Amino acid sequence: MRRKVDVNNLFIEVYQALSASMVGRDDIDCTNSIILPSSALAKLSYMKDFGANNNVKNRQNNDQKAALFRILNIQLNTYTHCGVAEFTAEEGTCYIPSDMFDRLCLEPGQYVNIRSIKLPEGTYIKIQPHKTEFINNPNPKAILEYNLRNYFCVTQGDTISVKFNKKIYKIDILECKPEKQIRTLNCNIQVDFAPPKDYKEEEKPKQKQQTNLKFNSNEKHIKLSKEEIEKQIMDKKFSGHHFRIDGKDITSAQALKVKEKKEKKNAEENYDPRKCRIESNPRPSFKYVEL
Repeated sequence: MRRKVDVNNLFIEVYQALSASMVGRDDIDCTNSIILPSSALAKLSYMKDFGANNNVKNRQNNDQKAALFRILNIQLNTYTHCGVAEFTAEEGTCYIPSDMFDRLCLEPGQYVNIRSIKLPEGTYIKIQPHKTEFINNPNPKAILEYNLRNYFCVTQGDTISVKFNKKIYKIDILECKPEKQIRTLNCNIQVDFAPPKDYKEEEKPKQKQQTNLKFNSNEKHIKLSKEEIEKQIMDKKFSGHHFRIDGKDITSAQALKVKEKKEKKNAEENYDPRKCRIESNPRPSFKYVEL
């Protein structure tokens, strides 16, 4: 069955799109509210869901009755959702914030289709700041909540601008619930933060590789004392270059000391007291003569 559409409660128009910065309306750049011509206000005033009478009589439901629109790039079929800020644009044109203009991949003067729409109340959004600087601010969640008052709705894939301390931060909308497009004004929404785009994990300092002195492939690496190292060096079976336990070459002075100790030990081991005996009181020699 074909769904019935109430034509009297439907707003559909085609306008030429201009970026807000091109017409000197930078004040709407940190919002997703567009500026429409006065003829759009005349048509909206007769719609029962968005009519001026409803807004005047029931101020508490003013946010729920706020006009929300789907704006579509006719050529590329890209779309997003927005509210309306004013009805002061020239007839046949609409002024669009810069972020939305880029999101829709528009060129100045291209035509867009604008259609009224109802969106569900949002319960959850996941965002990703472009810079780590944003989450380093005091209480970034409160900053985001304050700036979301300028956004009647958000759509998954949008990029919004957040002002704080005379700086503007770009934030991507990664996920929305219960649907991909939600109403955000006066809603209790849970917010999750994804790591910023420029975030980099701190690299752990690389540990210096130490070369352990290994005397036998079957033995495990054992920390040797100073006496044990000298004993290993003095061992005749040991051959090759001398190294310290940290793997560095020993100095020439250390090598000279090792050589002197080795020569001294060899001299002590080869010492023969018989060859080195000194006669302190030699016996006199006598010569016999016949008388």
